[in-house]
This record gives sequence, structure tokens and C-alpha cells, in this order.
Amino acid sequence: MKKLSVLFALVLLMVSCQKKNTIEIITENLPDNTKVEVYIRSLDFNEPEVVATGDIVGGKVVLDNPFTEGEWAYLSIKESEDVNHIVLFIGEPGAITIRFDKDNPDKSTVEGTANNKKVQQFMEDTRPISEKLNVFVEKNMARMQELADSTTSDDGQEELKRLKEEYSGFANEFDSTIKKYEAANRDNVFGLIMFVELMNMQEKSLVEYKADFDKYPEALRTSKFGKRVEARINDLVENEGKEVVTFEIGDKLPEFKGLTPEDKELTLSSFLEGKKLVLVDVWASWCGPCRQENPNVVKTYEDYHKLGFDIIGYSLDKDKVAWVKAIAADKLTWAQVSNLQFWKDPIVADYGIQGIPANYLIDGNGVIVAMDLRGNELGEKVKELLVK
Repeated sequence: MKKLSVLFALVLLMVSCQKKNTIEIITENLPDNTKVEVYIRSLDFNEPEVVATGDIVGGKVVLDNPFTEGEWAYLSIKESEDVNHIVLFIGEPGAITIRFDKDNPDKSTVEGTANNKKVQQFMEDTRPISEKLNVFVEKNMARMQELADSTTSDDGQEELKRLKEEYSGFANEFDSTIKKYEAANRDNVFGLIMFVELMNMQEKSLVEYKADFDKYPEALRTSKFGKRVEARINDLVENEGKEVVTFEIGDKLPEFKGLTPEDKELTLSSFLEGKKLVLVDVWASWCGPCRQENPNVVKTYEDYHKLGFDIIGYSLDKDKVAWVKAIAADKLTWAQVSNLQFWKDPIVADYGIQGIPANYLIDGNGVIVAMDLRGNELGEKVKELLVK
């Protein structure tokens, strides 16, 4: 057999290596030209970073793998303007394969690299818990909200307590699984991701979490992801003790002001003049959950606007073009304002906003009658208040 030249062998090796440093996305039941984007997941309120994009053709797309070391990442599959699917994975060097079926989105898989095998095992271990929790939420969440919003009898309070305990049981089972995986992976990036999830539970003091973080290997602590985790801890420590604004039903919503897409100033108080029932909807064009919720908000507006229901949207965008484009794409025909200051917008501190979407249903005097209504909850509450 003829011997290969050293140069030819090197070329073959380079081609081989290039083929192995990819992110292959294999899909079912999605049309050609479905857009996919790979993001580095944000640990705070900063906008996630897009590191790779592509379009599905023939049920798949192969992207160049942009990761040089372990990072917490996710794949965004934009089925339509209203539907965006998310698949979590660990971005790291190597060949990563993500399989996604639109008709079975909860059964996506991630394969190919050592840490993503751990992610897949974690997903398989927690899937039964998530499925039971989803059934519980679908069956009982409306009832829990009804009991929580009303002054009920002793029997009603006992029912609410029982439902909360059942819900907590699912959450505790999920949390225990996270703790198990974190304890078994303290020498790799997957373990550090589990650590971040534990930190979000706030079961210990920040001093204790900082001490736990310092026990991770130096190479992991000084990696890009490790530095992001440390920065998040330091931010939390710096803000610890600062009073966070909270609201209750019956409180009056504070004044705000912003500019409309036409650059005209609009205040909450001026918008409320002559109004009966108003939803203050805090959102952003870059916020996936916000965009997914918008069809529900649009439907409620169309169903009850003639009866006195109105909306003012307040965006945490920083890019006016993206904001205005999202308003048009999502068919948001009500008033919109923004200061284009992202998370530095005054409303974040004034309203104690920890995440979006956030919404406040208020009467014509600005008094809160409900908060953070999702899905059918919004329409049901508006109907309850306006349809007599």
C-alpha cells in the first residue's frame, strides 16, 4: 500500500478535526428554513449572547462549534413568530448532536461530548418529575390562584395548604436531583452549572455559597464560565441587604414615563385618564417567554377592549429597531413605551422587577387588582372583572 506523505496526512487530520468540532441539529416535523440560534446563557439580567445561527434544511443543520471551553448554552428553535423552542446544553469543544421533534419537544436529546452525556442523563432523571408537575399545574394551578385571591373558609385554606404541599413535593424532588448531580460533578463545568441552580434556590447564605464556589478546582473557577459565576456571586453579595420593592393587591402602582415609538412622552397617570381596567405589561423584544406570552395578551385585548380593557406595554429593550419590529410582528396594537435602557431602566428598581415578563392589572386609579397573570389566567381575570 502506498505510503501517505506527511503533508497529506496532516491535511487529512485537519479535515477530520474540523468535522468533529460541530453542533449538528437534527429535527423532525419542522419545515425548511426554520431558524436556529445558539446562545450563551446569561446568569444575570444581561442579554444572552448569540454565538451561532443557521437554518434547518432537510431536517437538519450543521453549525461550526464556537465553543473553546465549557459554557452554559441553549439552542433556540424559532418555529414561528409566536413559538420558540429552547434546548439546554453545555457548549464545549467536540461534536455535539442535538435532536429535536416538534411534536415531542420535551424529549429532545443532547449527545456527543462527555458533559452533554451528563446533561442528557440529568434530563432523563428529571423528566418524570417534570411530567408529573406539568399534570399537577394544568389540573390545579387555576384553583390555587382562586383560593389565594379570595378570603376562603377554613376548608378552603386547608385545600390550598394541601395543594401547596403537593406542589412543594415535586419541587423538593427536583431539587434533590440537582444536589445529587452537583455533588458528583465538582470537577467539571456541569457540576458548576448545577451549583448555579442550587445558588438560585437561596437555601444558604451568600457567604456559604461563596465558600462552596471556592472549593471548585482553580482551573474551573478561572475559566470563562467560572469567572461569570464568580461575578454573579459578587453582584449578589454587593446587593445583599438592599430593599427590593414588592407590591400587594390593593397597592397603588407608582408613576412611570417613557417614550412611544414616535418619540412622544407618555406617563402612566396620563394613560389611565378615563380608563376602567388596564394591564401594565413589562416585556422586551429579546425576551423569549415574553414573545411566547404575547398571543395570549393579544387575544385578551381583542376579546375585552370594547368592554373597557386596555394595555400599556413597557419595554426593557435597548435597540429601538428591534423593539418596533417586535411590536409589529406580534401585532401589539396598544400603547407602548420604552426608555431603551435595558435593565438600567428606572422601572426595574421602582417596581422591584426580578425578571420578565411581568404584568400588573390595575383599575382606573392605578390600584393593583392582580399581578403576573399568564396564559388563560389573564383572560379569565379580565372577564371576571368586566363581564357581569
